[in-house]
Amino acid sequence: MKLLVRLAVILGGSLLFSLVTNNLFPSEDANIGAGLIFFGMLLTVSGLWGLWDGYHATSLPPVFVRWAVIAVVVGLSGPFRIWFAEGRDLDVLWSDLLNLTPFIAGLVLAPAAVGIGIGRALSGRDRSRPRSAHQQPSH
Repeated sequence: MKLLVRLAVILGGSLLFSLVTNNLFPSEDANIGAGLIFFGMLLTVSGLWGLWDGYHATSLPPVFVRWAVIAVVVGLSGPFRIWFAEGRDLDVLWSDLLNLTPFIAGLVLAPAAVGIGIGRALSGRDRSRPRSAHQQPSH
């Protein structure tokens, strides 16, 4: 469920951002400023949500896997959105899948991973874990 909520918010926010910028600034040319704002929003949302997840996580591997899946899906959404909006050219789609997908996925996964690590460090769970009475020091 956490995966679906994060995907819905990020993909829904991306779609909403595109609709708003296309209506406020209609142009046939690329709007570089809007693209940079979008990238900044992806970085910020992923980083802060990763911080939240890292702080509240009981185990880190599932959190990293969740964010890796989110990054791949969000990364794939870009090329397919462009493909459906601007014409179905398979060469452009293939190029976007090879170049744009890893870039967008990195904009999601890198700040989320940093946020997860910082959140985990801030929670202090690793340091507060009591040692088991059954553990014997190695000689």
